[in-house]
Amino acid sequence: MTRLRKTITAAALIPAGIGAIALSGAGAASAIAPIDDNGRIGVQLNQGETALFGQINAGNAIESVTTPSQIGVRLAPGSRYDSGSNVVRGHIDQFADEAASRGGEISLGVLNPARGAQQFFFIQNW
Repeated sequence: MTRLRKTITAAALIPAGIGAIALSGAGAASAIAPIDDNGRIGVQLNQGETALFGQINAGNAIESVTTPSQIGVRLAPGSRYDSGSNVVRGHIDQFADEAASRGGEISLGVLNPARGAQQFFFIQNW
């Protein structure tokens, strides 16, 4: 698969995964909030949606069509996956599971325009 096709596939998987979470009824009142600021276009999931994201392995689907250098990851302070050296060791589903277990949430989406090799973003909060 060419790099462009992988990028297009990854860009399509993010909204598809979010749509699956929304349709599955992750909560009585879905709180998927759109993000459109500072060149980031994506969504912020609530705690229930974040837990479901990890449970259905949506991160594995995204990682299967991207390279680690294409995804910019920002972990919450105190994350067990933060090595302290600007190197993140772990997978998106693990980050989502950790956020949900701490009462937190995740945000993810596309960087527009891409920032170097990074075309997608993932942010963990609690």
